[in-house]
Amino acid sequence: MTLSAWAASFEAADISAMQTYEDVLVPRLFTPWAWLLLDCLGIQPGEAILDVACGPGSVTRPAAIEVGPAGRVTGVDLSPAMLAIALSKPALPCVAAIEYHHASADRLPVDDADFDVVACQQGLQFFPKPAAALREMRRALRPGGRIGIAVWAEIDHSPPFAALEGVVREVAGDELADRYRNGPWGMPDAEQLRELLKHAGFNEIRVTREKLPLRFDSAAELGSTLASSPIRADLDALSAPRREQLGQALERRVAVNDALHAEAVAHLAFACR
Repeated sequence: MTLSAWAASFEAADISAMQTYEDVLVPRLFTPWAWLLLDCLGIQPGEAILDVACGPGSVTRPAAIEVGPAGRVTGVDLSPAMLAIALSKPALPCVAAIEYHHASADRLPVDDADFDVVACQQGLQFFPKPAAALREMRRALRPGGRIGIAVWAEIDHSPPFAALEGVVREVAGDELADRYRNGPWGMPDAEQLRELLKHAGFNEIRVTREKLPLRFDSAAELGSTLASSPIRADLDALSAPRREQLGQALERRVAVNDALHAEAVAHLAFACR
């Protein structure tokens, strides 16, 4: 599955699939990383923030808290289901107004030089045209504006998901496991990230490698995250005995490696226009 196919899968996903993402992955994974990304960006009250690949608002809503009522936050995503979940959330008191737009990252529906900060958490690796998307993000920034990008490092450094990859490989084969691995963890090279930002015209580029705790309550809860993955349909097509085998294999693997109580590792890249 190519990166563009992953993007297309997210665009076509229904709300039930993305609700699993919201219920299981957002609180355990994306919200803690959102706060870290925003903290590293040094968000100030009153700033205008653009969140590209905003999903269900994992960065957008914390950004609205950080900039306060004098600020402004805009979220853009390709997935109608993700945006529907974001829009269904209750308004937060005493925070910036949030606007959401359905659009691709390489055609952002925003004015030139309209934002102080652009954030993109775990989206760049899915974009069919990452260089074009970064040029668009630069266009949206004011001179001196900051950008913060997060992409996962190698899947082997995030044991829960490495365990999932392993059981998919064991039960369903290499092709499906490779498609899973090469999606969210498909841009693990920090130097590639640095070069993309450089060629998009950014300066003062720095890339850090960070890790945060990641906890799941059970193997079944971890396994449920596959419902929000583009390989979901392939797994659903497996026979009932093979699906049961996948669950049993995951139980064994996480018990041996204690993969339910581990961490996730990502590269955070920062630059200025």
